[in-house]
Amino acid sequence: MVKRLIAYTLLITGVVVAVLPFAVTFLASLKTGPELAKGVFSLPDDAQWHNYRQAWVQGQFQRFFANSVIVAVGVVIPAVVLSTLTGYALARFRFRGSGLAFTYLLLGLVIPLQAMVVPLYYVLRELGMLDSLIGLILPQIAMSLSFGTLLMRQCFQTIPKDVMEASIVDGANSWQSLWQVMFPLGRPMIGTVGLMFFIWTWNEFMLPLVVNINPKYHTLPVGLMYFQDRWTANIPLIAAGATIIFLPLILMFLLFQRQLIDGLTQGAVKG
Repeated sequence: MVKRLIAYTLLITGVVVAVLPFAVTFLASLKTGPELAKGVFSLPDDAQWHNYRQAWVQGQFQRFFANSVIVAVGVVIPAVVLSTLTGYALARFRFRGSGLAFTYLLLGLVIPLQAMVVPLYYVLRELGMLDSLIGLILPQIAMSLSFGTLLMRQCFQTIPKDVMEASIVDGANSWQSLWQVMFPLGRPMIGTVGLMFFIWTWNEFMLPLVVNINPKYHTLPVGLMYFQDRWTANIPLIAAGATIIFLPLILMFLLFQRQLIDGLTQGAVKG
């Protein structure tokens, strides 16, 4: 009973610590300046929903939101497909240099973006991809492959070889075994990888800041920075802009939380 009480206390504390910043930001977005000065936890007398309309229109958040959606979709779908293919190949086939190729892919996990952003800038400049959404999509696909391949390789290795051998006996080739047998069995991990790619891409700040100078191609995090510089004294308006950024992430997590948990615990259960 004591252990359970301690466990629930720690869990509740963790939830409060995680949720509190979002709740405070959301409350601040519905207040006026004088109401915010009374206290961050006080409820507004009259919800100021026009703060969202003002941020959306005057802050051009509709453009930043559209850019973020395009970049996120353009990164997540190819990155998930490529991670699935490479993870399947490295998990189920033994060929010359497979270990070296896997080690090379893992280098992407240890090299930070800060070390790559300057040479990446010059490469994109030579290719004429600065101030464009494709200049954000292609590098982030490449940077996502290391983590995605690692998870998908581990996922496919946990699936019994008898399952794949049975599909081959039934006449399926390697491509059919992947999409008709392995892909459905690895769906929880694939969903987890896709959700994590979406969160990382949606929150990415440094690469869009360096690659795109033209405000036409800014994503939400960079757009919020310039919006904050313009409306420094209007904290409720800035809070509304911040809420526009994190609200889609919360909705995505709530919709796919079961799949995320299943994917994260899949290897531990089968291991």
